[in-house]
Amino acid sequence: MTRVTIILLRTLTVLLAAGALFAQVRLVPIIAAGLADDADRPEWAAPLAVAGILTIACGETVLVALWILLSQVRRGSIFTPRAFGWVDTMIAAGVVATALALAVTTLVALVLEPPLDAPGLVVMAGGLVVLSATFVLLMVVMRGLLRTATAMQAELAEVV
Repeated sequence: MTRVTIILLRTLTVLLAAGALFAQVRLVPIIAAGLADDADRPEWAAPLAVAGILTIACGETVLVALWILLSQVRRGSIFTPRAFGWVDTMIAAGVVATALALAVTTLVALVLEPPLDAPGLVVMAGGLVVLSATFVLLMVVMRGLLRTATAMQAELAEVV
């Protein structure tokens, strides 16, 4: 991976982290309170806000792991056992985010019953569940590829 690519990825990672932090602090509490108020269920505002904040925190965890993996790529040490721990961290964060998104989607669809003027809300929430699950499966495949590449590098080192 070229130096420019790593710099661009790190720049995008910082921008995503800043956007995620803004969403955690400002947007999630407003959206959670609005959903709870629209459904006349104010008791759900805090749990929805916590779920939203935790889901975004999972995304931030993935960004930190990505930053560290990019550092390993830059140093040429990506094919080491240490990289597996960070990939596993990304997978675990994705699983937790998927579970939280599924719980919130189910809650919104079955308990809060969004108003008829917001039919896309459940569709967007369901899309987040699908997107999160797809990310987890992609990371599982990437972990398998990393394992294979690490084994091949070890074999090549023995030959040389």
